[in-house]
Amino acid sequence: MYPVIFQSEYFTLNTIWIFIGLGIITGVYSIIKFSLKNGLKLQFLSENSWKLFLFTLIGARLVNILLNFTTYFYEFSIQNFLQIFYIWDKGFNLWGGLLAFLFSFYYICKESDQDFFKWLDVLTPSAIILLAISHLGEFFEGIAYGKPTSLPWGVNFENFQIKYTVPIHPTQIYAFLYAASIAFALIILSKTKRIATLQKAGFVGLSGIFAYNLFRLLEEFVRGDDVFEIFGIRSTTIISLLSIIIAGVILYLRYNTTAKKLKLKFIKHGNNQKHR
Repeated sequence: MYPVIFQSEYFTLNTIWIFIGLGIITGVYSIIKFSLKNGLKLQFLSENSWKLFLFTLIGARLVNILLNFTTYFYEFSIQNFLQIFYIWDKGFNLWGGLLAFLFSFYYICKESDQDFFKWLDVLTPSAIILLAISHLGEFFEGIAYGKPTSLPWGVNFENFQIKYTVPIHPTQIYAFLYAASIAFALIILSKTKRIATLQKAGFVGLSGIFAYNLFRLLEEFVRGDDVFEIFGIRSTTIISLLSIIIAGVILYLRYNTTAKKLKLKFIKHGNNQKHR
């Protein structure tokens, strides 16, 4: 496709960075809007933004290096060691960055006496919006691509990094569509008055994490790019599955009692209507 928009002897502007930049701008705008709507203080986020950015950057970089260890350290030398700091090579791992962000944000919330789950309701839809736009960037970059397909919407990539020369699944477009749909559904869910008044904080955020990783797991079945494998299983498949399990367990434990109370309330309300 079009991985490079502009290139000179001293500077290269990659398409994926444009989309990531647009995603960040849109995500930050969403965070501001959702935070004000939920009565959260943006000052807390702005005061800790540099910490969160640094931890996210380090986490994304370290996980990528660990998963591609032989690429960075095929031989021991100072030059290879310094490659760790060459962040302009686009060597970042999405899951490493997200995990680092979540763990660091949870710690900062705990230290600052902030409700982590309230912030999760704000950050998750915004993060999924960012991911949706970033997936479009992956399409133009020719990464995160799919397996060969005979379906009419299969695409050919003119990219030497892609090992297939036949039409393949446009998994990046799949990811954009389901991420955008999930983000839209979460925004609608957060505006639902009945849910907003009866749920505990974190329902929207955890539901978004669960839904995104569920679709991400389904996407794994048609992914054709090479990633680090554990016992023959793609590492991204394992991460998605673990995320589904963790989010699902927390949802059940945190909201099972709320669901029972909700059911009893509706039954009681229905009985009162009958007696009238």
